[in-house]
Amino acid sequence: MRNSSPSSLLLAACLAAPLTLALTLPLSAAAVETAADRLTRIEAETLVLKAREKQLDVQVNIMSKQNDIVAKQQLNELMVQNAVMGDPVIRSIEGIGKTLYATLQLNNGTMVDAQVGEVLSNGMKVVSIRANEVIVQTGKKRRIRLAATVNTPATFNPNFPSAGVPLPPPLPLSMSMGLPPGGGK
Repeated sequence: MRNSSPSSLLLAACLAAPLTLALTLPLSAAAVETAADRLTRIEAETLVLKAREKQLDVQVNIMSKQNDIVAKQQLNELMVQNAVMGDPVIRSIEGIGKTLYATLQLNNGTMVDAQVGEVLSNGMKVVSIRANEVIVQTGKKRRIRLAATVNTPATFNPNFPSAGVPLPPPLPLSMSMGLPPGGGK
C-alpha cells in the first residue's frame, strides 16, 4: 500500500530539498567559529548590561534613602527647635528603663524634678525624656529641645576658703602650751 498521490510526492520533495541542499553545501569552520564568538560576545554584553542595571538600581535606592533621611531630619528640626535663653536647662536625667526623670533648672533658678506629661511652672509641658535629651512643648504647641547645663569651673572667692588654699603650718608643741620657745628655762 503505497500512497503515490501527487500531493504526497510534492510534500516529500519540499521536505527533502533543504536537507539535500544542506548536505551538498559544506560549512566552513571559520563561519561556525565566528558565530560562536558572536554568541559569546552577546552573552558577555548582556551580563554587563544586567550588572549595570543592578548597579543603577542600587544607586537609585541609596539616593532615595538619603533623601528620606534628609527629609526626616528637616521635619524633626521644624518640629523641635533648640533651646534659647530663658528656657529651662537640664541639670540631670535619672531613672531606669522607660521611667526617666529630669531635673530641670528654670530661668528663675529653681530646680524641678519632672516626668513626661508634667506641666512646669512656666507653662511648658514635658513631652519626652530620653537618656540624652528632654523635649518640652510651649502653650503655642511649639516643641523645644532643652539644652544641658554647662558646668563652669568654680571661680576663686576670697570670702569662701576652698581646698586649694593652704593652711598655715601647725605650731610647735611648746608654743601650744604657752611656754616660750626655749622651754621656759
